[in-house]
Amino acid sequence: MQELPLVFFTVIGQLSAGMILLSGLFYLVSRSPTKLAITRKIYAVSLIFMMIGMGVASLHLGQPLRALNVIFGIGRSPMSNEIFTFCLSFGIAFAFVILNHFVLYPESTKLKIIKPLCQKINRIPGLNALLATILVILSLLLVWSIVQTYMLPTIKTWNTYYTAIQMYTAMLVLGGIAVTWLGLYRIGYCAFFMGSSVILLVKRPYLELMTNIAPELANNQHDLSVTQCGLLIAAMVLLLLTILCRRHPKILYLLVFIGVFVAEICERITFYNLWMITI
Repeated sequence: MQELPLVFFTVIGQLSAGMILLSGLFYLVSRSPTKLAITRKIYAVSLIFMMIGMGVASLHLGQPLRALNVIFGIGRSPMSNEIFTFCLSFGIAFAFVILNHFVLYPESTKLKIIKPLCQKINRIPGLNALLATILVILSLLLVWSIVQTYMLPTIKTWNTYYTAIQMYTAMLVLGGIAVTWLGLYRIGYCAFFMGSSVILLVKRPYLELMTNIAPELANNQHDLSVTQCGLLIAAMVLLLLTILCRRHPKILYLLVFIGVFVAEICERITFYNLWMITI
């Protein structure tokens, strides 16, 4: 499948956006004394995923050095907007992580060259709240830019509101289970169950619409759709058990995260397999 790098890039992009969105909201509304450390940790992990996503996306480029040409399409090209928003989110999240390293570890001897500058910047009132707010907005814009890249009038199977639903629910379920694994339980649970419920509720009408548009293509995606729904239901059951038992087993959360990630990969492969040009 030639689009496999894009499958992973879009899923990882929505995973990172979900983590940034939920941790940013947590930072803005929480009064927990540990909120800075938790938010910084989640941003740092999201940066790792974003770097993996950029590496995977580069495999799709015939000539990677021409990727800089994306700058000339900002504002006109949805794909340019997507890449620009992705890079901007990465840069601001990276700045948040570096700046707050010296807030949490003022005696640290690492990165001594930039330490004085970072300490001066950290004196700006409300800086972290401003950065978190910007990142929340950028995370939503990033997913919207991905939606705009694929809602093309010439591809009838993609040019539906289900495309937006799929992208934003992927953001919620992946981001939700990821931040749960990293210690944000309430907001993680809420995002995951909300996203999973919507996915399961709209799956049947979505497949019926795809069957009406492209019967042969839609029928070939049955196994992938069943796999996605099965993995999500299993994840929901496991998380409900942890809530009832009032325990937070990290290994279980990691296994659920892997299962949900595979589920969303199945959904995205289905999405790309439904590609067809209509005249």
